[in-house]
Amino acid sequence: MNTSLGLRSLLLLLVGGPLFVLLVIEMLITFGIGLHVTNQVFDRWLLDSAYSLAQEVRRENDKLVLYADEAAIEVFEWDELDEVYYRVSTLDGQVLGGRSEAWVNPDIAALKKGPVFTNVRMGGEWVRSVTVLANPDSPRDSALVSVAETLHKRIPLSRTLMFEVVLSKATMIVVALLVVAFALSRGIRPLLRLSQELASRSPRDLTPISALPAPKEVRTVIDNTNRLLERLDGAFSAREQFIGNISHQLKTPLAGIKLQAQLALREKNLDTAHQALERICQTTDAMTHLNNQLLKLARAEAASGRGLRNEPVALDNVVREAAESLRELARSRKVKVHQNINGETLDTFKVPGDYYLLRELVWNLMENGILYVPEGGNVWVELTRTANKIRLAVKDDGQGIPREHWPQIFERFFRSKITGEGCGLGLAIVREIAYAHGATVELQQAPDTSGACFVCTFPTMENQS
Repeated sequence: MNTSLGLRSLLLLLVGGPLFVLLVIEMLITFGIGLHVTNQVFDRWLLDSAYSLAQEVRRENDKLVLYADEAAIEVFEWDELDEVYYRVSTLDGQVLGGRSEAWVNPDIAALKKGPVFTNVRMGGEWVRSVTVLANPDSPRDSALVSVAETLHKRIPLSRTLMFEVVLSKATMIVVALLVVAFALSRGIRPLLRLSQELASRSPRDLTPISALPAPKEVRTVIDNTNRLLERLDGAFSAREQFIGNISHQLKTPLAGIKLQAQLALREKNLDTAHQALERICQTTDAMTHLNNQLLKLARAEAASGRGLRNEPVALDNVVREAAESLRELARSRKVKVHQNINGETLDTFKVPGDYYLLRELVWNLMENGILYVPEGGNVWVELTRTANKIRLAVKDDGQGIPREHWPQIFERFFRSKITGEGCGLGLAIVREIAYAHGATVELQQAPDTSGACFVCTFPTMENQS
């Protein structure tokens, strides 16, 4: 089973994790610094010891000798933890004192510039060694003086220093995390109260959440939640109104069908009964059309809310296909359909979207123009493109739509007095399809005709967000 961390645990992990990594890094750095400082302290002692031995190298009877008291040498070599080694030799390798075997092979040129420190292995363990040049101002009396010491005191001292530093830092981190945990507990308390209030609410309760004393970020969440609840309340109210409108739209034709059926049953005259049956068929066709429109509207709304098939669609091809399918309707009403499509390339009018929904949008606009323009009128369909927009305009030379109806023209079931006997869903379907495609649709006043002019503006493929 998948489990997720709480907000407090997640924030503590995000804060404590980097702090722990920094603690490890600081531990390593502290160990290196401690070892460096320790080396400097003990290297000073090694260097002083080497210079002390170098001062005892003198020439006697035309040869170099090491004047060193035996007791002093014993004190020099004595150490409770470390082993101390020394070696004094001439430049040609003659041993004047100390170990017979050399553990370093220093460069004379480098020694003339100053002491040379090295880390070497002796007797299976690492030692720190320094070599100096005795009597450097007299090449004839010069000698090599090397002193080495094991690292038994250095490493424990560095570890002790590191442990003390890390312990103090770890204590500070633990205290800091406790303070952060306490602050987070206080900080997320408004979120917990908000969560509890939402969890205890009824699914039908869409009233705004009361303003709780909370930080700015939590108040923003509350405000956005209240705006969402407001939109949901509006959507539910619109759905209830929509259902009421559907009920009203179906109630009248169903009552008419029943009345005509009763009339046909009572009639003895076959001609009168036949007329009643014809009216039943006409009403049934109207109900079928309404049902089809409702299905199309539901599909358009689903595309708006849940996303739609997103593929390149050539609007010019959609316009030509819609015009072809409406040819017989236009011929029956003696309406001329004019297409003004001027594309530079095959991809000029391509938009991202669903082909069938876009075809429904164009078809509805063109059908409205053909149906509601007077017989013998004209309908124009224009496609134009700018740098990042494609404009589809469908206009006619009919009577147009009164200005007072413009604000409601895209509402469901709205019909102006001159728009015929449609069910009032065609333009609502157009609006939903346009919204699903990131487009806009509006009713405008065309400068070259008195009829209605519907304009849809689509984003191009290159400017799809």
